[in-house]
Amino acid sequence: MSLIYKYILALITTTLPTAAVFGQSDFTASLKKNLGNYSPLYIEAEISSPVGNEHLYPKVIISEEPYSLTQNAISYYDAISSLPTETKISMLKAHSEIAYAAEKTGISYPDELLWLPFAISAFNKDYEQNGNCGFWGLQYLYAIKYGVEISECTDGRHDIMQSTKAAIRQLEYFHEKFEKWDIALAAYLFGPSNLKLMQVQGKQTSEIYTSLDPYGKNIFDIWCAVISWAENYRNSKIDVKAIEQQYDTIRINDRIHIEQISKVMGISVNELKSLNSTFHCEVIDGRHSAVTFKLPTGRKDDFTRLHDSIVKYNDTIYFPPPKPPVEPKNYVVEGNGDKIIYKIQQGDYLGKIAQKFGVKVSDIQAWNGLSNTNITAGKTLVIWTSKKPASSSQTSQTSQPKTTTSTTKPTTQTSSSSSSSAATFNTKDYTLVETYTVKSGDNPYNIAKRYSWATADDILKWNNISDPSKLQIGQKLKIYKKK
Repeated sequence: MSLIYKYILALITTTLPTAAVFGQSDFTASLKKNLGNYSPLYIEAEISSPVGNEHLYPKVIISEEPYSLTQNAISYYDAISSLPTETKISMLKAHSEIAYAAEKTGISYPDELLWLPFAISAFNKDYEQNGNCGFWGLQYLYAIKYGVEISECTDGRHDIMQSTKAAIRQLEYFHEKFEKWDIALAAYLFGPSNLKLMQVQGKQTSEIYTSLDPYGKNIFDIWCAVISWAENYRNSKIDVKAIEQQYDTIRINDRIHIEQISKVMGISVNELKSLNSTFHCEVIDGRHSAVTFKLPTGRKDDFTRLHDSIVKYNDTIYFPPPKPPVEPKNYVVEGNGDKIIYKIQQGDYLGKIAQKFGVKVSDIQAWNGLSNTNITAGKTLVIWTSKKPASSSQTSQTSQPKTTTSTTKPTTQTSSSSSSSAATFNTKDYTLVETYTVKSGDNPYNIAKRYSWATADDILKWNNISDPSKLQIGQKLKIYKKK
């Protein structure tokens, strides 16, 4: 431990006796945790001469506007004063980094404004509440308005440099519009339209904050409490040194999980996330638009050399291949595979079922004793697929199955009758249009739909086919058209 650090510890420990704190413990616990995890990205700060004793300033001034601390604000001041010395030192250092970022805006602002992130988010870069996000609780539209980078996997509101620039500009805009900081902050947090509605209703400023949700109603009081506490350290000497940015920049054009980079390149996930603080996804997806990503200095060439290994490392674990859709099991195959018991689904009709199994509507009617095409979801149908079924004229002369689950196979057309039918086809009356190659999923019915003049029976007749279920992928079918 350096002598300067010991000196700071000795001087800051003396505080006023704290009053009983009611409902402030969550805030101070969050502040202590967040500052304990704080790791400066842009500057390093050394504090060499802090003020030795803390005392309450009951009135604070924000840009020449005086505000008296309410009893609620005083209780927050007491809670802050009771924080451990290490946490208070971290607050001063974190404030220095906010000030460093604020200087880059190029606009004027009151110094008190830079304590606001401690009140809004308890200095949590991952803070998110009611659409307010990041250190400054920036809303999305305000962030985009002032150039904060936000995409599917990145959010610049988590970066102290980007968020500070945007927040100060938006707060200054609202202060110019509403002329008081307490009103400007309410507009910033909850939107100017909501604020104006409350003002139209005749509500005073204190009533406006009280009527807000639990997230927002204490923020102005906390801000005043932090400013009052910070007045004790206004004259502290803080030496600031910019941190040299130690990283290489790469462009990722494919999809990579951050752990794939970590495992193959031997870089910890925490280090990668620290370098890329605005990323909030585990996956870097540059397939549609290249993504800029940071690596430790000197590792750019390693990434290029190991790129293929990174992409392939446990790729089926990080990116499991999609499972093919499973067709609902709505039918049962019996016997040698020639008989199907089909359960009618919602939205089914006979033509659709006939096309699915490569049979005729009239056949389904004959096999199931149907006098019309009306069917009901949940009922079953018997469908035969092994031989070409009898034509409708023939089935009218044969006995029909008594029920939809009959195991008696209906009379079907014989191969000799099929040949007889084929024999009536005279190629002299037709012109060969094309030769069609059977594809996966084809049946005579969907093939016939390609040709306005042809039916499924025509195609079977033209090609001397008696059993439509015997079509083979790659089989050549001749397509004719009457002269």
